[in-house]
Amino acid sequence: MRLIVTIFTLVFFFTNKSFSQNLQKIDTVEIDTISNLKRFSFGIKMGIPNILGLTTEAILPIFKNRVSPYLDYSSFKLNPDKTSIDLNYTDYGMNIYINSKGNGLYASLGSGTLSSLIFFENIELTDENGNKGIGTAQLKENINTFNIKLGIKSNSKIFFRLEVGYGIGKIPNNLNLTGSFSYEKDGISNISNGSSNESFPTIPGIGKNGIIIGNFGFGISL
Repeated sequence: MRLIVTIFTLVFFFTNKSFSQNLQKIDTVEIDTISNLKRFSFGIKMGIPNILGLTTEAILPIFKNRVSPYLDYSSFKLNPDKTSIDLNYTDYGMNIYINSKGNGLYASLGSGTLSSLIFFENIELTDENGNKGIGTAQLKENINTFNIKLGIKSNSKIFFRLEVGYGIGKIPNNLNLTGSFSYEKDGISNISNGSSNESFPTIPGIGKNGIIIGNFGFGISL
């Protein structure tokens, strides 16, 4: 009987000691993860469709530090044939990290807005009386997308990031323009307002059903 009690006591002692050590290891890992976690990141992104812009994100203390709201913004100009385009791109949403350290592989869901002010030069316009002439026109067009991305972020104070994805949205095929033009009739120069139907200008990464997303970024994590 004493032998059984002794064996039980030894088994309980070593089991309890092992369990306590495992709990201590888990606590140490969690403390190290939290102490090394960099919650705020600020940096620059380069690629499509943002060309060159700013980015920021913050790791929230929920779901074991896996959720991170982000915001990207950029402003740039393009000059396709016979057009000049001022673009502003905004992308915001949530990054969802695989691990609990706020870095590594992540999936991203967000909303993007590509705001464009398009200037058309030397286009043919027609007024309501059928008069035609060469003039200029401008148009504001916003493209809204639902963005799905996959990315990876380095674990360092100076971080590097790579993202690929797609923004699902409706891209217009044609644009209805209005503008002013000059024409001659009976030897007299006249100015009139007219309209024209033009194809949507070619912008890198923009297709019929959405926007290709691919960018590289770097910055600082705090």
